[in-house]
Amino acid sequence: MKAVIVIPVYNESATLSPLTEQIIEHMPLAPYRILFVDDGSTDDSFRVIRGLHDRFPEVNYLRFTRNAGKTQALASAFARTDADVIVTMDADLQDDPAELPKLLGALGDDGGVVCGWKQNRRDPLHKTFPSKVFNKAMAGMFGLPLHDINTGFKAMRGDAARAITLTGDRHRFIPVLIARLGYRAAEVPVLHHPREFGHSKYGFERYFQGIRDAFALWRESRGWRKEPPYHGEPEGLVGETLIDRG
Repeated sequence: MKAVIVIPVYNESATLSPLTEQIIEHMPLAPYRILFVDDGSTDDSFRVIRGLHDRFPEVNYLRFTRNAGKTQALASAFARTDADVIVTMDADLQDDPAELPKLLGALGDDGGVVCGWKQNRRDPLHKTFPSKVFNKAMAGMFGLPLHDINTGFKAMRGDAARAITLTGDRHRFIPVLIARLGYRAAEVPVLHHPREFGHSKYGFERYFQGIRDAFALWRESRGWRKEPPYHGEPEGLVGETLIDRG
């Protein structure tokens, strides 16, 4: 069984080395790869990623020529791997690699997606309160008994991840999209750490975009107009890749 950990990166140079070392320490599956997607970083992130590739054979990368957003980063990564299991996590060290065995164990052989529920989220109130309201509303709208649909820390079947269409900002709804294909969606509580480096790349406007995407998905489920299928990244977006599909 092959696994890949997909990590979108946008100006997170300070966290990438310790994150890689912790993943290597705790990752329970083999073989596996770490796939960094540099989403047009303007700091030293890509230089650090190249250095990590030179140090660790597990590290691969995909580099965008400009900032395209998390949905595009994940969609491009999913399309470029044939792994049996895909894990996604953020690059800011708030997701704890020590939780990888728990997340992958919960996925098992019959799961479609398992979400890491940040039960004790270590973020300011202006982020945690709107997130709780949003997640509760989305769980009710789509009938998924999950506390954290929008979590970036997830494990999923590779074929399920490659079967969904990610456009706009729909990375927030990966569990919904996978569940709509008939797979099981579940969650496990995971540790969450306060951000010590950099700053959040998302503002309050993401919730408005999330609500728009939610209603678009809700309409699609009732046979209304659907989003066009994903046809790959825009021309010229990918600047450099090193993916061995291992």
